[in-house]
Amino acid sequence: MKTKYRNSETDPDFDLDEYIREKSQESDNVAFQPLPPEEDDGSLFKNAVLIFMVFAASFLWYHDWSPARAWSSVFGSNQQSVNVNIPDININIPDIDIPEMAPLPDFSFEGGFADYLVAINEAGLDDIYSNSGYQALYQTGVPIEYLEQLNEGGYLENDFSYSAVIGLYNSGVPMDYINGLNDLNLLDEFSYSAIIGLYNSGVSLDYISSLNEAGYLDDFSYSAIIGLYNGGVSIDYLNALSESNFIDQFSYSAVIGMYNGGVSIDYLNQLSENNYLDQFSYSAIIGMFNAGVTVDYINGLAERDLLDDLNYSDIIRMYNTDR
Repeated sequence: MKTKYRNSETDPDFDLDEYIREKSQESDNVAFQPLPPEEDDGSLFKNAVLIFMVFAASFLWYHDWSPARAWSSVFGSNQQSVNVNIPDININIPDIDIPEMAPLPDFSFEGGFADYLVAINEAGLDDIYSNSGYQALYQTGVPIEYLEQLNEGGYLENDFSYSAVIGLYNSGVPMDYINGLNDLNLLDEFSYSAIIGLYNSGVSLDYISSLNEAGYLDDFSYSAIIGLYNGGVSIDYLNALSESNFIDQFSYSAVIGMYNGGVSIDYLNQLSENNYLDQFSYSAIIGMFNAGVTVDYINGLAERDLLDDLNYSDIIRMYNTDR
């Protein structure tokens, strides 16, 4: 088969014009294919974001801000700020005068406690207390003479420990007071602390003896005895209370108050007969008695169903209103 067109200048059958025409038609038949749009890979945007983040991080680091603080600084914050003013605290510590400690006694065997033990042995008191007991007696200043007096009275072995002796001596309890209680056969009725309290409160041996004879020592503690004595409560008043069976119904402070308030035994009897003793305190009884409120007036209030709604001060005011 003969080739129609040859790309050769020596071919005698080559028609150049026909070749150009046919090539032009081929170009016209080729459809125009537009260039595809470039895909936006976002590289510019990513680069911009990266630059911004680096700048923001550098800015926060330089100003020592947190992201929340930076947001609040730029856009504002809805949180309320609270300013707390802490007042200056001035603590004034007063100067404390610390007394100088007394020098400890010399416990060497060349003197001091050693000599004290020698005196204990010479007095025949070495078998009563332990060495620590004698050391405590020595340190608290109990003289050998006081121990000898107590021993002569027979109080060391049977009645008083070394701590009791220390308390009695340093509280100034004399041998006469101890002997007096012993003569009344009451030494065993009281502890050494009770003896100290009675003596230093000035309670006489006669008062204690009277209470004992009337049988009241079992009714009152030593602190009650001190109160009764210093409150001036007579044995006769106690006897009157006892005869009316009131001695167990009132505390010693109530007895002292009623005695010094002048409350008569007859008034107490009237209140008791009308069942008012449990309704009124001893201070109410003292107040009504001294205000002159009669038991008949109290009965009148009870008959009108008013008594349960009134305190004793109300009763006194109502009574004085009608006078």
